[in-house]
Amino acid sequence: MSRSRQLSGPRWRRPSTGVLSSDSGDRALSPVVGKTLELGVGVLLVALLTATFFGGIAPDYRTSVGAELGDRTLAAAADRTEAAVPTGDYPQVDRTVTVRLPATIRGDPFRIVAEGGTPEMVLVHPDRAVGGRLRLDIPAPVTVRGSWRSTSPSRVVVDAADGTVSVRLLDGPSDDGADGPAPPTGQEESA
Repeated sequence: MSRSRQLSGPRWRRPSTGVLSSDSGDRALSPVVGKTLELGVGVLLVALLTATFFGGIAPDYRTSVGAELGDRTLAAAADRTEAAVPTGDYPQVDRTVTVRLPATIRGDPFRIVAEGGTPEMVLVHPDRAVGGRLRLDIPAPVTVRGSWRSTSPSRVVVDAADGTVSVRLLDGPSDDGADGPAPPTGQEESA
């Protein structure tokens, strides 16, 4: 026989390698290769979808949600500050109001700063898309100063003496314990 395959029963030798082989062994390999290719295409599809979501869609969504939360936080802080200032003529005022702020917006801490000339509050955040400025609706002549950090307890302190009202934005718990007991530090002694 002058054929390239030299048949000897059910097996034959490959001409290039001289190794025994059969047609049925090659056919058994095709479902494995097919499934492997299907798996590869599936993994590629999941990788592309993940890259698309985390590369474009998710950061845009986080930024828009962060901007909305920043606006709401600034409005709530301004509302608490305006509510702390008395609307009538009082010769003597000493008031402290606690303001709750979220610890982070879009995963980063932020500050709220009082601007002096026209009483305004400004939200300062590392991401430029998150922030804002809001003018306070409080009676003149009131001076507003100070700032809050989102990582610490915040309060508004209103003092009035001789017709001059002063509003201060302060961080940390109040000195008189009006904010309740201090949070546990883990270093307390057991009785």
